[in-house]
Amino acid sequence: MSLSSIANAGMSAMGGLSKAQQDMLANAPAEMKPFLEAQMKMQKEQELTQLITQMMKQMHEMAMSVIRNIGG
Repeated sequence: MSLSSIANAGMSAMGGLSKAQQDMLANAPAEMKPFLEAQMKMQKEQELTQLITQMMKQMHEMAMSVIRNIGG
């Protein structure tokens, strides 16, 4: 699985809110609902960005390890 396919899968999964988040939104005051929903989506986006960043870092470290081993 490529990094871009993981990112695309994460973005599509990010679209919906969890049951707990939906319950929280349902119980929130009407004037706070748009703000809370935007905040929840932003948090999911940050988590996805962090996941992709960590994956890229690990891929880089693996590639550097291979290069170091080839160098003798």
